[in-house]
Amino acid sequence: MFRSYIPLAERRAADRSWLRLSFEGLLLGGSGLGIFALIFEIASDAFSVAAYQTLLAIEGASGHHDIAILAFGTLSVMLFFGVVPAYKAGAYLSPNTGGSGPLVDAIGPPRLSWLSWIGSSMFFIDAVLTIIISSIAATDATLLLLPEIAPWRLLLAETYAACIMLLLVALGPKRAVPLFLLGGGAFTIFTLFALNYVGLLALTQPELGAAVPGIIARLQNSHIVEHVTRVSANAPILGSTLFFQFFLRSMSSAMLGFSGYEVIPASGKHAARPKWKVVNTALILAALFLILTGIIQLFAARTWQIPATEGYSTLLIEYELAFGEGSFLLTFAGLLLAVILLFAQGGGYVGGAAVAAYAARLGRLPRYFANDRIGIAVIWLSAAIFIPAIPSVTRVEAYYAFGFVSAFVITSTTVFFVRPWALIRKDILPGSPEARAIRFAGLRGMIASYLMLLILITQKTSALPPILIIAALITLVQLFVFRGGLSRFFPVTSEERTRSMRPGMPRLFRSGRERSLDEVRQIGIVCAVHQLLLDGKLVKYNVAPTRIRRLICHVYDVLPDKWKETHEALLHSEQVEPGNIPLQEAFQKATEMKEELLETIEQFSHFGIFTYVNNYSFNWVSEERDVDTVQRAMIHMLFRRSDFDEIWAEFNNYQIQRQPEEIWQFARQRYQWAKEQWPNIANRLTTIWALNDLGIIDRDEELIDRVLHSAPLVERIDEQIVRRSLPLEAITSLGVDESDDDHSSH
Repeated sequence: MFRSYIPLAERRAADRSWLRLSFEGLLLGGSGLGIFALIFEIASDAFSVAAYQTLLAIEGASGHHDIAILAFGTLSVMLFFGVVPAYKAGAYLSPNTGGSGPLVDAIGPPRLSWLSWIGSSMFFIDAVLTIIISSIAATDATLLLLPEIAPWRLLLAETYAACIMLLLVALGPKRAVPLFLLGGGAFTIFTLFALNYVGLLALTQPELGAAVPGIIARLQNSHIVEHVTRVSANAPILGSTLFFQFFLRSMSSAMLGFSGYEVIPASGKHAARPKWKVVNTALILAALFLILTGIIQLFAARTWQIPATEGYSTLLIEYELAFGEGSFLLTFAGLLLAVILLFAQGGGYVGGAAVAAYAARLGRLPRYFANDRIGIAVIWLSAAIFIPAIPSVTRVEAYYAFGFVSAFVITSTTVFFVRPWALIRKDILPGSPEARAIRFAGLRGMIASYLMLLILITQKTSALPPILIIAALITLVQLFVFRGGLSRFFPVTSEERTRSMRPGMPRLFRSGRERSLDEVRQIGIVCAVHQLLLDGKLVKYNVAPTRIRRLICHVYDVLPDKWKETHEALLHSEQVEPGNIPLQEAFQKATEMKEELLETIEQFSHFGIFTYVNNYSFNWVSEERDVDTVQRAMIHMLFRRSDFDEIWAEFNNYQIQRQPEEIWQFARQRYQWAKEQWPNIANRLTTIWALNDLGIIDRDEELIDRVLHSAPLVERIDEQIVRRSLPLEAITSLGVDESDDDHSSH
């Protein structure tokens, strides 16, 4: 069960790419984010908890450092040997998914589909709480530099939340990536240096702890610190009941140290290939970072007897002891911490908006949530309302942990109950040792995450009802939209619906489910056309792909932005096929429309050529030949490789009509092609017609028929007949005979 489920050849190939994958994307180049780039991007969210994880562990243990260390150590084991393997297995099976809700749709069995709804709701709550806790923590770090602004603490937190929201709305999530890389990289590197220095000083200079009471007093006098959990006696003197009470409370609070970890797979959607290697390595390194930073901080806090101070980070007190009050390094640490905590909001904004966009694509939220900027604005508005209600880190953490622990639960459960199709897609046979290894990884994650959730429920019971109520409300909103929303009260008439089904008309949908199925149909058609282009099936039309896409957009009601979105996804080897089973079936049905699409393209290709034949044939009508004769000859010459009777019957059904511009832009190219080709392929025939009209030769049906199938003697016939006006018998002497049939022009 501990064996690797990744094929040896694939594993070795990924290992050989490790050096390139480590540094790729740091300068926003290559095929995506590499290992360090991915870590730096999520650092602002996942690693910023280093600012307050120690504070919460000590506060939960009522000031007992030994209990806090034991609680955090136990959680670290659960994370590294339980949650990490489950997340790695999920990232390997579906590296393009991101988020626990989408993962359920991608690899989970149908009976667990309800977890996708719950996961999306909890992730949205988690995103809002990320904004709240990051804004408040950034404000507390700012007070280190400007203690005089303490009375306006909440106003500053609201301002911070609004500033990051406006930045992301103005730039867009993708264009803001460099800010996350720079900020996250600087924070990670500085934290590694600073915490190692703190740990070394705690080991070699325990006497620095004598300055702690003075620091606490100064912070209280400046109204930066509102409450201090005094340092308590060592754990051995406690009874077993109190010990386990403090131990479980400390665990429930210290869990916040793993906040942001669930964002790594979601960010991995933009990882370099092979994505599973980048995501899996980032998962391991991020877990080690979270664990080691927490251990070093707790060790220093125990050595120097630092209490938990609500409103001020234990980490900053450690930095003040290490670097000295008023030093440049302390100021830099406070400034960097404030900035990175501001950037930590980005993880909530971007992640929450991505989940909202995913729900919109599934028809569970209104269509406009597919625009990330809308989701970001809604998350900000929700956070702005709740910041005054939960104004401190210690209050927010009671609610916050439920969000990411539920993601741990859903991800682990999904990996354990992975559906066979997801395994077969990775060439893993259900029931094989590799499949058992994946399920075992999910089982370990389930044990760890279920224990975390149980501890939260028992220790943060007061926070559970609000979380359940809000999650239920968001889920009900999703169900309401999915089943029709307001349109159920204002139903679409059959006439309006019929009109909306016409090419080029905006669609009217009866429910979110119907809209999501239609959007997947559009993506499937785009993929089908893309594959036809790759296979060279459309080369013969000699028409720019843009005109073909415009034609398909109009006829099959495909939104133009679907081409861009799908093309970018295919360009970066991202999965465009939805994981949701009903949508997956609709997608497969659409991709199987290649023959129908070819017939449509052929139909309007013929329309353009027929239009030329219809318009130009009258130039050759005379007393010697009627329009039917000319058109038959033109159809024969322009469709040399097609069955004449079939094309002629199609031409007879042709009707002159004004086509929409989207269709005519394609058909016009075929009209132009016929206009350019006709002189080249028919000048032997038109030469005879011209000589016949001039009275130089007489009409000879047998001769015309032989010319239609003869060798390409265009130049000789034109030069000698037109210039010298040779008689009829001279034509046959130029080689127009049965022996030339093998060289007929196409």
